[in-house]
Amino acid sequence: MAIRAFAAAASALLLIALLPAAAGSAPYKVKDLRVLSGPSPFATGCPGALFDETRIAGAEIEPAITVNPADPRNIVATWQQDVGRFASRSDLIGTSRNGGRSWKRVTIPGLSKCTGGTADSASDPWVSAGRGGAVYFSGANLFLTPEESFGANVASRSRDGGRSWSPLVTVAEPSPRVERAVVTADPGRPGYAYLVWWDRDPALIPPLDGTLQFARTTDGGRSWSRPKTIDLAPPNGFDQSGEALVLPDGVLLIVFARLEVLPDGTFLNTLFATRSEDRGLTWSTPVKAVAQQVQPVADPETGVALSNQDMTFHSATVAPDGNVYVAWDHDTAATTGTIEIAKSTDGGISWSGPTPIAGVTAFAFEPAIAVDKHGTLGVIWYDHRNDRLGDVPLTTDVWFAQSRDGGGSWRQTHVAGPFDLRAAPSPTGFPRLGEYQGLAGLRRGFAAVFTQAAPQAKDGPTDIFFARIAPGDVDDEGEDDR
Repeated sequence: MAIRAFAAAASALLLIALLPAAAGSAPYKVKDLRVLSGPSPFATGCPGALFDETRIAGAEIEPAITVNPADPRNIVATWQQDVGRFASRSDLIGTSRNGGRSWKRVTIPGLSKCTGGTADSASDPWVSAGRGGAVYFSGANLFLTPEESFGANVASRSRDGGRSWSPLVTVAEPSPRVERAVVTADPGRPGYAYLVWWDRDPALIPPLDGTLQFARTTDGGRSWSRPKTIDLAPPNGFDQSGEALVLPDGVLLIVFARLEVLPDGTFLNTLFATRSEDRGLTWSTPVKAVAQQVQPVADPETGVALSNQDMTFHSATVAPDGNVYVAWDHDTAATTGTIEIAKSTDGGISWSGPTPIAGVTAFAFEPAIAVDKHGTLGVIWYDHRNDRLGDVPLTTDVWFAQSRDGGGSWRQTHVAGPFDLRAAPSPTGFPRLGEYQGLAGLRRGFAAVFTQAAPQAKDGPTDIFFARIAPGDVDDEGEDDR
């Protein structure tokens, strides 16, 4: 039955490929698709790391990606390597100098015991390249005890396109409350970068509490400012999943989600935005962009929770014209859902939407959104449109959609798959691809990183893949992206 399911998926993909093009939209193609991660460099484990036996060699999740504005053929990615119950053995870096055709894998010195540090695990990697070619890394290293984990948000910088990295700087000290940090390099001011994360009750049991935190560097990552509270959630709520954007006029915009427990016991997620006109010294009162109830969804065949995030881990981008876009998944059942987009044309002061991407009606999750230098909007995500209830695999594919009219219309392209989501690592009881994937804009087209399980993955239960997605008239060697 598994063979029939994958054959049916392939037939569906062929049918989609034969559909006529949308008016005014040239077809986008996958110009390059390759495995990025490779065999684990830590297959024998990390001596002395607590709970190291829970790590799975070759299990990779949560990739992020950036493109060097000083050299667009220099692409840098990061991901978690050897995932286990308590995060991974370390975060890895992949760097390319030829537009993604070949890659060199390196480590962040001192990030975990596997790379010469003192932490038991690492998690939540992110990368961002700024003006002048500096590439910034942010992540978490975890110090474990039998009772709990303490995470510290750390940062590093590379001056050679991701091939070597500076010593780690701790931005937020170890705490059981520290969660995912996202770094953003300032494209207009060399040496400036911004870090946003959330500080919350680790138990996640009502009453909830948490805050949105911010720090910045003005000296190229050698030092970071003391953490600053940007927003304090109301009682029984916490802020989460923030991301800083730098608008064309230099204004900083942070988009973040707030989870609240309603009086009836249900959960509400609200997307907010706050602005700073002095590069993070002061911030405006957050404005609401959109709100929706959180609706967890379970796999009907196993009862295990599926990976919808409902705005918790959204993805945001800013276009050359200053328009801001935020994408997230919105699923209503195990077989129905979509990817939604909110838009601001005034720098985050007011918002329109959400608007679903037309043609996405199956369970969909973990979108990443970006815009290329020509203003084309791109989104990648996973969905289950080709899954068949009752068979062995949970058939999952990676999809891409592009819009040349600011999200008014979309054209889809199949990127990768099918693969079996149930084959992904499940150290905590449910299959995991992580909480996010990565997409970055090129001159024309996009660079994407994402996770796939078997049968696409070859080195362990999952592999990280790279894809270059571009219009059909852009050559395969990437020369138009120089």
